[in-house]
Amino acid sequence: MNGEINVIPLIILIVYMVIVMAIGIWSRSQMKKGTAREYLTGDGKVGFWVNGVAIFAAFATGGTMLGNMGLSYAQGWGYLAAYNAGVTVGYLITTFFLAKTLRNLNVNTVPELLKVRFPSKLLNLLVPLVVMGTLTAYLVAQMKVGGILGERLLGVPYWVSLVVVGVVYIFYTFWGGMKAVTLTDFMQGLIMISVVVVAGFTAMFAMDGGPGEIYEAAQALMPAWTSDEVLPIPAYIGGFLVWATVIAILPHTVMRVFAAKDERTGRASLTLGLGLYVVTGILTTIFVVAGTIVLNDGGQLPDNDAAFLLFLEETLPIWFVGIAYAGIFAAVMSSVSAMLLGLAAAFAYDFVGTIKPDIEEHTQRKIISISVLVFGVLTLLLAFNPPEFLTLLYTAAMGLLASCLFWPAVLGIWWRRANSAGALAGVIGGGFTYLFLLWGPIEQWFGYKMASLEQILYSLPVSLLCVVIGSLVTKPPTSAEVRRVAIAHEREYEEIDAH
Repeated sequence: MNGEINVIPLIILIVYMVIVMAIGIWSRSQMKKGTAREYLTGDGKVGFWVNGVAIFAAFATGGTMLGNMGLSYAQGWGYLAAYNAGVTVGYLITTFFLAKTLRNLNVNTVPELLKVRFPSKLLNLLVPLVVMGTLTAYLVAQMKVGGILGERLLGVPYWVSLVVVGVVYIFYTFWGGMKAVTLTDFMQGLIMISVVVVAGFTAMFAMDGGPGEIYEAAQALMPAWTSDEVLPIPAYIGGFLVWATVIAILPHTVMRVFAAKDERTGRASLTLGLGLYVVTGILTTIFVVAGTIVLNDGGQLPDNDAAFLLFLEETLPIWFVGIAYAGIFAAVMSSVSAMLLGLAAAFAYDFVGTIKPDIEEHTQRKIISISVLVFGVLTLLLAFNPPEFLTLLYTAAMGLLASCLFWPAVLGIWWRRANSAGALAGVIGGGFTYLFLLWGPIEQWFGYKMASLEQILYSLPVSLLCVVIGSLVTKPPTSAEVRRVAIAHEREYEEIDAH
């Protein structure tokens, strides 16, 4: 659209933004208890279809809609295959090994899960800080998408578009909490699925030979696109490991388990969200990118993250492009709203709650709401000068989160011998190793340049060893410390505890 305003997409986008803000207002009116738990989980009454589509929308980010396709165009779809395989494994781990216990523990956030299992004040202060740091980087990556869209659709500067997106999603998240986030995510997910399906099938049948023909044509124009040698092998393994582990402790995914009306619904919702993600991922990173390569004759793009926008504008009618832009805005907002709520919860509910455990309910609820505003504005400011390749940026942040929290959380649930000392060692050991390998002088000292995301190949085993060794060489946890987790492995915590 070359920076010129197009009336039809603009009208569609305005209508969409008015609707999501109205949902935020309505959700606030439905809050009856006014508690922090109700604000963070929607009071745990979300059904299968709404929760499943919302899970998909929360995870299918602006990076998925734009960044993944940009990365596929620039560096081949092999990395995205490893990425999506990791996502699949991560969802399976969460569904079959964590969903039931997470739900039955009757907690609201991932840091609270660790607080219940490991009563260490230092650990319970460190974990929210890790969550806040990594989610901030994730949010900044997503906000770039909103800026790109505004430049192309509205013909306004990048920063103006950021402000527009920021005001809308901060408002409905602040005003309506998890209920508003879930309902808007459901609507946004439906839009995203529709856009991806239409665009994917348009690409698949753009040539007479169908999907095979468009794939072969793209391969002929850009042979490196289908090569598994564009990136070093450790990068593919690292991409897989990051997402296979982080899904299990990613706040805006795990909080959906807490929001479900029961444990079975939580599991089923995760399965639905995964299925939708895999299908849309194949359609976009393979077939839409193949269509874009053919349209562009295999040439370089000025901004790889805009590959999907090029395909839409060149192949589909303008009214659908308007819906598609709304869908991509939906991908941004569905992710950032869920992450913003998780970020605010990590600070107000977990960090402040650890410092002042006797804080009054209404005060805690107020702090969470204010935190949504503060972190929303902060991430908006940080997004004014974002890096290229969204997928690599937020995946690196997720690598740190997984390095710190995956093994303490998983072993805390499934290994009774795990204790606070081991969990703290796992968080520090995994996090320090990851950051040192990411930013340290590895190439100068050893003459070896690490591939993107290779760091987690070493930081994850270090975290595991730290948890195991730290737990074995220190005193075992008391029976009281493991009792609630043991109960959570039974049918329902509330029912058993009542007896």
